[in-house]
Amino acid sequence: LGADKIWFYKFNPNKAKPIVEDSAYSVAAVSGSGPRHLTFSKDGKYVYLLQELNGALSVFSFANGQLHKIQETTILATDFKGSFTGADIHISPDGKFLYASNRGDANTISIFKILKNGQLVSQSVVSSLGKGPRNFAIDPTGKFLLVAHQYSNEVVVFKRDAISGAITDTGRRIALCSPVCLVFGK
Repeated sequence: LGADKIWFYKFNPNKAKPIVEDSAYSVAAVSGSGPRHLTFSKDGKYVYLLQELNGALSVFSFANGQLHKIQETTILATDFKGSFTGADIHISPDGKFLYASNRGDANTISIFKILKNGQLVSQSVVSSLGKGPRNFAIDPTGKFLLVAHQYSNEVVVFKRDAISGAITDTGRRIALCSPVCLVFGK
C-alpha cells in the first residue's frame, strides 16, 4: 500500500523457504494509488489490480513474468461524490466477469465484463446493501456472490446471473460480528 508497487518473487513449493527473496523485483503503480488486491485471469494472460486510495482498476497483460498496462478504469460510479476505498476483487468461475468492492460512503460492488483481449467494460455499480464490504466471495458454482460487511455485521447473499453478470438480492443475511473474509472450502 505505502510503496505503491507490485512485488514479484520466484516461488518454489518444494523448498523449505518457498519464496526466493533474492529474486524480488517490482513494478510501480501510480503514486498514491494504494495497490490493494490483484487477481489473474483464468488463462494467466492478464492481471487485474484494484487500487484502494484512488478507486482505479488497472489491467495488465502478463507474459514471462512481465506486466504491461493495457487499460485503466475505475470502480467508482460516474456521479459518485463522497469517500471511498477499494477493497476486494474477484473473477467469476467462468472467467467472464470481474467484481470489485468499494467501502467508505460508496458501499458498492462494481461489475465488469471481461473481453477476449483482457480489457474490461463496466456493466454496473450496485449497492452492497451494507456498510464496509471489505471482502466478498463467489461460490464455486458461480450462482451466488456473498459480501462480508465489516461495519454492519452481516453477510449479504446475492444471486448472480451467469449471462449478464448482474447480482440481485436474495433477501438472505448471515449475522456475524465484523466479517472480513469469506472462503469456500471443498
